[in-house]
Amino acid sequence: MGLVHVPQNLPRNITALDLSRNDITGITNDALVNYENLLELNLNSNNISHISNLSFKELGNLQSLEMADNCLDLSDVYTKKLFVPLRKLNILNIMSNMDQPTNFSTIFTYPDQALGVLHQLTNLSIDLMPKPKFGQGFKQLQRLQRIEFQSCYVVSLTNETFKFFSSSVETLIMQNCRLNFVRVDTGTLLPFQELKVVDFSDTFMHLKQALLLLNPYTNKHMSTINFHHVSDVVIDNKDFPYSLILTTEMTKYLQTICVENLDLSQNGIVDYEPGSLFTFRYPECIQHLSVRANRFTIISNKIQLQYLNNFTRQASRLKTWDISYNVVSYPVSKENTVSAGFENPSDYIFYFSKSVEKFDASYVMANDLHIINIIPINSSLRYIDFSYSISSGMTLFESDSQNHPPNLETLIDSGGDYSFIWQEFGRFPVNNLKTVVWKKRNLNEGIQAHPKDLFRNLNSVETLDISENNIWYFSDNLLDSMKNLSRLHVSKNLLQSIPIQLINHLKIKTLDVRNNLLTGINLEIRNWLDQMQTMHSMSLFLAGNAFECSCTNIDLIRWLQTTNVKLDRRSYNCVLPNGSNSNTLDAYNSLSDLFAHCESSLWLTVATTLLSTGFIIAILLVMYNKRWQIIFTLQGIINRVVEQKIKRKYTYDVYISYEGNAVYWIKETLVSKLEGEWGLNMCIRERDFLAGISHADNEAEAIKESRCIIFVITPGYTLSPDRTFEIDRAQYERIRSNLETVIVLTKDIKISDVPRNLSYIWNYVYLIEWSDDEKFNSDAIWEKLKVLLTPRKLR
Repeated sequence: MGLVHVPQNLPRNITALDLSRNDITGITNDALVNYENLLELNLNSNNISHISNLSFKELGNLQSLEMADNCLDLSDVYTKKLFVPLRKLNILNIMSNMDQPTNFSTIFTYPDQALGVLHQLTNLSIDLMPKPKFGQGFKQLQRLQRIEFQSCYVVSLTNETFKFFSSSVETLIMQNCRLNFVRVDTGTLLPFQELKVVDFSDTFMHLKQALLLLNPYTNKHMSTINFHHVSDVVIDNKDFPYSLILTTEMTKYLQTICVENLDLSQNGIVDYEPGSLFTFRYPECIQHLSVRANRFTIISNKIQLQYLNNFTRQASRLKTWDISYNVVSYPVSKENTVSAGFENPSDYIFYFSKSVEKFDASYVMANDLHIINIIPINSSLRYIDFSYSISSGMTLFESDSQNHPPNLETLIDSGGDYSFIWQEFGRFPVNNLKTVVWKKRNLNEGIQAHPKDLFRNLNSVETLDISENNIWYFSDNLLDSMKNLSRLHVSKNLLQSIPIQLINHLKIKTLDVRNNLLTGINLEIRNWLDQMQTMHSMSLFLAGNAFECSCTNIDLIRWLQTTNVKLDRRSYNCVLPNGSNSNTLDAYNSLSDLFAHCESSLWLTVATTLLSTGFIIAILLVMYNKRWQIIFTLQGIINRVVEQKIKRKYTYDVYISYEGNAVYWIKETLVSKLEGEWGLNMCIRERDFLAGISHADNEAEAIKESRCIIFVITPGYTLSPDRTFEIDRAQYERIRSNLETVIVLTKDIKISDVPRNLSYIWNYVYLIEWSDDEKFNSDAIWEKLKVLLTPRKLR
């Protein structure tokens, strides 16, 4: 509220006062005397730089005092008498007050006499200076249970640093000490004999040092050990290398602790000795385990697999396991990858713990062994993420498809090919899946290959995300089996309209079609969206499409501003009939100016319709009176009726599909013949595609405006998403009778090596084989090609 002092006109009986995020610079002697019933006082995020000895008088009931993010210097603000009135204070937060020091070698003495009077204090949050010294006054804080350090500038911690703190401390948090490399003595934590939570995340002390600090806790129970990102490349040196191989010496204390939550993520681990990482004396204690964002293979030899299987068998309470973002950036040593000793297939099997509920193996890229990961019958696994992973192993569900289907509810498997997971779940016609995320899974191919049953085993799924799959159409029965679908995400595809099949799904609450090729939304879909909003609320995401603000879309422009459907925005970019850019909100506000001609056209259409109707009625009356004469006349000419095809004008005669190594031959041979001699108009993407338009848009429009298409198949022709899209588009335009001729020209390649996807259009393809051999009759081939490229009406 911009307050510069503590207000004095508040009710005297208030128990909580929040003055955070104001402009208060100091707390005067009598500023708080009116509020003696206060239990909580929050002064965070002001500009407080001074407090007097009497600032907190009359606050004997205060239990929580928050003064973080101010300018209260620990070296001169906290006097011996300052906190004396606060005899019941439990929580003191004075973090983020100290500026970054200029001298990192000077010992900093904390005001222990000021803080030592807080005998009831349980939680202390304070800044940590480079070389801290906590005096004997901290012996008085016998009830202290939680210490949190912030604004951390520490450079060293010794065996003497915490020696006066009470052994009752259970939680020690020292996060984000990243300014310096923190050197620590092995006995630093010895005063904290009852410690249950140690969180050094993002404090650069190196994992090797952090693990050795655990020596006081052998055979003890701890709830959390968080050593996330305690190693970093900026502190890489000979004694503390960032590329770290875990040894049994490093983990000798960790192995003996009964710990529930263990985080060793993002520490540059590149390998581990057998018996160092997954060898715990109390594996049944572990509930959450994370080794994400390192650089090692979980299983690279038989011994590691044996230790890991022993661990998962005994880790009966393990619920979440995160190995994601483990990318091996260099080859593992030859000795470590030897698979000798694997005598039978069972030697390659890794069994998940039945208790695991969430497993994250996304972005795992490693040359590991060909391990088969078995998820056992009646596993508790509910969530699994394999996105963008490359591994030599595979994961299978050991389940009876009838009696024990997987309990999995969330499957995230983006990147790569869709077929493996599709086939694996083909074993379970009944399952418990609720959420499926299949991004960048080549589902455009899946829709073509399995138009009716691609999602046949997803009948229980409520959320389906198939974004970024180059999907440009939905087959008619694609979603028929998904009766429970309520959230559908198809963003970043090539859809030109919202699939009409969706009107048969009455449970959908969220539809995401952002960044497609929509130009409008037809009336039937809009009515369905409004119906969904009435039934259960509806959210629609449309941003990033290429809408047209034209006469045909007037109703859509109005609907966007009047519908109750929850849109991601109320204004979308659109193109006006004159080609200029605008947005749907401006178009709505200027309907009468922009689209006046549309109304005139409407009345002209109505008038023309009425006139035509009257004329037709008159003709029908005449025809009725002359019906016998007409019948006899028609009978004479009925066998001479000639169909005349509708003539269409094309932008191009020929569209060329090719890969890079065919460019020279096309330029020197094909272009010079077809354009130079025959006068045909060719479309070549490097030459004719418009800048500023997406590649897919260019391809779709060019194929649509071409009379013929030639696929030049050379040894370097690969089925990239662009080439696959060209094949799909050719099939689409051929079905719609827009393409007259589809030609496959093979050069220096065997017919058997032609990409399999061309089989989708093989039934209406003309095949031409080209060779540079001297015996090759090129004249005959040119003649054949000329005939095929001649317009049908002239053949």
